[in-house]
Amino acid sequence: SDSDEPDNDPYELFDDERRERTEWHQMLTSALCSQVVDGEKKRLNAQADSHLFNLTDNEYAERLSELLQGHEDRSLYKHAHMELWLGCRAAIRGRTPLQEKQTLDSLRSLHVDTTLQAVIDFNAEAVAATTVGTDESSLPAEFSAQCLVQLQRLLRRVDYVEYMYPTMRALGEAKPLYASDLFQGKLSAITSWTNITVRIELLHKMIQRWTGSRELNLFATDNPAKYSSTTHGITGETPSITVNAEGISDMASPLSPTSASTRSALDAVKKRVQHTPFVERLLKENGMKKIFEQKILTELEHAMMAARRDMIENADMICEMGLPVTNRHMQELLLFPPRLLQTCLHIRLQSAENLVNPPLAQVDQLIEDIRDSLSVACRIKRTFISLVARVGKWNPEIRLDPEYDVALRSCLHTYFRLVHRKLVITKGTGTGAGTRDFEILESQWPFLLEIVRDIDGGHFELVIRYCQQVRRSMRLWTGILAQKLEGPEGYDSVDSRNLGKWISKALQDVRTPILKAQRLVRTIQEALINSTDYSFDDPFPVLAQLVDSKHVLIYTAGEWESHGVYIIGSQSLLEKPHLARELLSA
Repeated sequence: SDSDEPDNDPYELFDDERRERTEWHQMLTSALCSQVVDGEKKRLNAQADSHLFNLTDNEYAERLSELLQGHEDRSLYKHAHMELWLGCRAAIRGRTPLQEKQTLDSLRSLHVDTTLQAVIDFNAEAVAATTVGTDESSLPAEFSAQCLVQLQRLLRRVDYVEYMYPTMRALGEAKPLYASDLFQGKLSAITSWTNITVRIELLHKMIQRWTGSRELNLFATDNPAKYSSTTHGITGETPSITVNAEGISDMASPLSPTSASTRSALDAVKKRVQHTPFVERLLKENGMKKIFEQKILTELEHAMMAARRDMIENADMICEMGLPVTNRHMQELLLFPPRLLQTCLHIRLQSAENLVNPPLAQVDQLIEDIRDSLSVACRIKRTFISLVARVGKWNPEIRLDPEYDVALRSCLHTYFRLVHRKLVITKGTGTGAGTRDFEILESQWPFLLEIVRDIDGGHFELVIRYCQQVRRSMRLWTGILAQKLEGPEGYDSVDSRNLGKWISKALQDVRTPILKAQRLVRTIQEALINSTDYSFDDPFPVLAQLVDSKHVLIYTAGEWESHGVYIIGSQSLLEKPHLARELLSA
């Protein structure tokens, strides 16, 4: 009766609908407060034997899992989960569970089958038909854009269908087509292609804003703010630049008051910034290593690697649907880092070649800059080659510019020239010159041996230039040693005591350079010498095999032949005879 109800009861159950809603509220509260789990534990403990009370947590979890493996318990759990999910949806929408179930059934009958079949039947040929009449130059870009729009709509429909079920497993049980390998393969390929295309387009726009050029022109002089006004959260207006007392530009509000002199200085700085090519601004602001450590370029590299991996995994399904595996923007982004690096190398080399007799501090700085540039350039080349390597249907159809390796060889040649300049500057009197030369050359060897692996023709350049430097240092040292062997000045007038001191000091001075020279020569021999001696009673079979393997005889106009030495080399030297001459002269 009503008199039995407590006075502080928040619910007055007047009808069945309110009573049902109250029960769902209580069930939801119990689930959120973990009361359901506690109740299940109590129920299982009550049904279990007395030894269950002594089980550990892991043993109890295993026991609970075993109980839930039963068909009846599993069905009960699924039913409770479904009822709870349905009650939550009904509570959010202000409906009863029965009304929400009727609404879901209606929506499922309208959308689920048509959406799943749309995924199965999707083909880009229908999209290609809508691009007929478009300019041929923009046809691939327009086709990719249309495909992207269609697939984004289709994925939103799939999300809407998945939202109608508590879990994807429940959707798969209700609609076996959803759980089929064909559907899941197509859905995975569509999702992957859409995510990659969106990411590529975003990166392309970011680099357009960064360079200030829609064509990613490295020498663009347009104002980058024209392409990045949304970056500042301002439409049609960008932060202005003011010049402080030291001539350093600062960011200021567009509405900040300025005097006439400040406004004129502002206009001058803005004009100078707008007409400075992008790559020159970049080199002035950062070193080569810092440029390629910027977030936008590291993000670009990671995005290209992820795109390549996903496209290779889904290439068959993507091609079956008629979608392009690569597009023009992807090719432009793949080529952007090598283009940027090649241009930066040319500018750095021009600045290094214009120097006349630079001091030692400047030479050391240039050596360090070119060292970093070569390291970054070789890494970028390795990354580019791995990204564009053809694997299955992944074939970007782009190649590295041949001038890239030319720039690397020029950079390597300049590096040796600067090292030689450093040796000349550090050259002094006495034995210090030879000792210092060997130390400098030995310190350069590991780095040079590492980078020449990625430079076309780099091994020849290393052997020639490095051996020339070592030969110069050896000649310098042998000259110093010859002076020592002549004895002290006024040898006839030096007494035996002073002569003994001079000999002891001379031997001490000679000892360290000789040890360093031996260590340097041994290092070079271990890396470069790969030869052995053979003695043949009949050399003609060996010569016949060399002829069959297309080896060539290098004739030196009697310079080596007169001593009974004949030089045989690889067939590749026929196309590069100058390398054979340089190798023999080195």
